[in-house]
Amino acid sequence: MEPKKEIKYNFYHWGPFLFQSTITDEFKNLILEEGLKVRGKSDESYVKKLAGHMKEEYKLSPTRFTEHFKHYLEAYTIGYNQWRGNAGMKPDASLLSLWINYMKAGDFNPPHDHSGDLSFIIFPDVPEEITKECNDFEGTMRGPGGVSWIYGDGGRMCISAVHALPKTNDIFIFPASVKHYVFPFKSAVTRISVSGNIRFDAQDSRVNYFEGKEPKKDG
Repeated sequence: MEPKKEIKYNFYHWGPFLFQSTITDEFKNLILEEGLKVRGKSDESYVKKLAGHMKEEYKLSPTRFTEHFKHYLEAYTIGYNQWRGNAGMKPDASLLSLWINYMKAGDFNPPHDHSGDLSFIIFPDVPEEITKECNDFEGTMRGPGGVSWIYGDGGRMCISAVHALPKTNDIFIFPASVKHYVFPFKSAVTRISVSGNIRFDAQDSRVNYFEGKEPKKDG
């Protein structure tokens, strides 16, 4: 019998880079405070500019959050460069737009994408009732209140979707072109989230991926 041989192989990352981290309580409190300043003001409503089936979506000023957000953008670029291998993405970018969502029972976001280069979602307040409702869900998809990102045509041998149940202080950053959606929940509570879009300041911040080198192989 021929002796067993070690098979050497490589594999490649495929699809978009989805980043998840946790914001500080200081950042969370700033978001909640700024949200209270615009909540209920019709002239600050952002409903007509967004895809969500919600009644309370309000515009926020990006300048109030730039200092806090830059640390997470820096972390995103470090993670992206490691994930892609020999990449040269730089955190030279600006917040294009920012809005806060007060999601209630029955609200949802259909599959959609965003403008700009990157997008993000921050969850400064996720009531425990939603977590329990989702954990009690018996279906096969992500349960109530879940967020899903989809990419590609699918197929049983492919990972074409990522699902997450957000927790308080979660932040997700991802390419703006990646379609994503949010499932409704039934609990009589309000979940607060902030979303926004980012544009790189210089062209080479987003396309200078390999700096003239071949991508790093895994395996």
